[in-house]
Amino acid sequence: MIRSLSFHISCMLAAVLAIGGFSSCEKENSINSNISTVKELYYPEVGKYLKLQPATSAVVNFEWSAARAEDGSLVMYEVAFDTLGGDFQRPIYTVASNSNGVQNALALSHKVLNSIASKAGIQPSGTGTLQWTVIASKGLNAKRADSTRTIVVERPSGFTEIPSNVFITGTASEGGDDIAQAQAMKMGADGVFEIFTQLKAGSFTFVDRNSGTPVTYSINGTRLQEGGENQQTSEKIYRIRLDFANAAAEMTEITGVGLFASAYNKTVGTLAYTGNGTWALENMPIAYYDFGSWKDDRFKFQFLTADAGGTAGVMYYGSVNASNSTPPDANTPEAYYKLVQVDNSQWDFTYKYPAGSDGKSADVKLQLNATKDYAYELTVH
Repeated sequence: MIRSLSFHISCMLAAVLAIGGFSSCEKENSINSNISTVKELYYPEVGKYLKLQPATSAVVNFEWSAARAEDGSLVMYEVAFDTLGGDFQRPIYTVASNSNGVQNALALSHKVLNSIASKAGIQPSGTGTLQWTVIASKGLNAKRADSTRTIVVERPSGFTEIPSNVFITGTASEGGDDIAQAQAMKMGADGVFEIFTQLKAGSFTFVDRNSGTPVTYSINGTRLQEGGENQQTSEKIYRIRLDFANAAAEMTEITGVGLFASAYNKTVGTLAYTGNGTWALENMPIAYYDFGSWKDDRFKFQFLTADAGGTAGVMYYGSVNASNSTPPDANTPEAYYKLVQVDNSQWDFTYKYPAGSDGKSADVKLQLNATKDYAYELTVH
């Protein structure tokens, strides 16, 4: 009797569970995923012309009307891009809207838009048209907007992807052809990398990493290109600048570096290159210029140059401040010693010797490499 009752209860439980399972499936199948389409695309306006600046923080804002879910829940959005005449069956690029797809708006960087233009076959320095639309979705239900729009983009001449790091390597470079010893270039604004370095006879190239299999770059005249290598025939010191945003390159020979004393209007000490973007001079005599009623102690640094054609030039490096009224002391912040390229004015953007330096000697060092901000050191003794 007990066994029979137990069997009966077990059957009832199985039946209840089965009914519950069917009920659960029926409930799951009844989820409402119905949504409306996006009715209007607001911005950018049709045919909006965009001159892309991928090396900057510029963005393009896309906006559209909200789609509606029948059950009042959230609708997700993606913006899809295609070539002109494409049907968006296989868009060249899709991206979730702001807030991980929740907002009916998207802020898209010029850098990403430049990459999309490249995928669409628009060449560097070229202009072309992209189509865009919005796909609204809830669960597995996705609906494309009722309309599409076009934008016209002008790509810069530079690279689609600007590397995070750039190094110089090769038999002509200071680090030799061991890529692990490649010298880092200093990254500046707008995709420009720079290095002060010495090249000897041999080959050199630029790479985006100092290990593994890097992407390589080389200079062709005044153009920066992917792949290839350059040849150096003799030993010279250069400032090399690579502008990835504009695919441009510049090699300026440094033929001399001196400490320029403003009141004398000339250099009063010549620094020697010591490697890795540094110059040094020991035991330089310090002599303030005597105007009679007062003495002047201002200075900056003069670089003698030669361009690719051998034409001589000059450039100056000095203070970030147009004027420094007091001499440095033990409490002067490190930023005072920072070096930046400045104009050729006789008196502006100059430094001062430490107080009491007149008639003494000093050791001077310039550091212009990627380890930190360009700076100078001056030790009086």
